[in-house]
Amino acid sequence: MKRKYGVKNLKLNSFLTTILMPVIWTALFIGIGYGIVNPILRAKKFNSKDWVENVNSRYRMINDLKENVLIGKNKTEVLKILGKSDGECGYRSTEDTICYLVPDPDDPGFLDHYELVILFDEFGKVVEVTSELM
Repeated sequence: MKRKYGVKNLKLNSFLTTILMPVIWTALFIGIGYGIVNPILRAKKFNSKDWVENVNSRYRMINDLKENVLIGKNKTEVLKILGKSDGECGYRSTEDTICYLVPDPDDPGFLDHYELVILFDEFGKVVEVTSELM
C-alpha cells in the first residue's frame, strides 16, 4: 500500500479511521434522529379543547394548525377555535393580526418562546399563519 498509493503513515491512518468513523456515524445518526425523526414523532393533530386548556401542548399542534385548520377562516371562527388571544404580537401587532403564546415544553430556556401569528386580509380571512421565536 505504501508503494501503490504513496501512504507513508499507514498505522496512523488506520488508527484515525478506526477512531473517527464511529464518532462520525454516531453524530450523523443523532443529527438525523433529532432533526428529522423527532419533530415527526412529537407532532400531534390539532384539538381545540387541548389548545385552550393546556398551553404546553400547543407547540406540537402548530404544523397541523398552519397547514390544515386556519387558512381561509374568518376572525370569529379563529377566536372560536383557538380561544381568546394571548396579547400583542410583538413587532407585528396590528388589528389584522392575532397572536398566541406557544412555548416549547422541551426547551429549558424560559425567556425564549414562540408566538403563533395569524394574519388576516382586508376581508377578514386568514391569509398567513407563522410561528416566530420571540
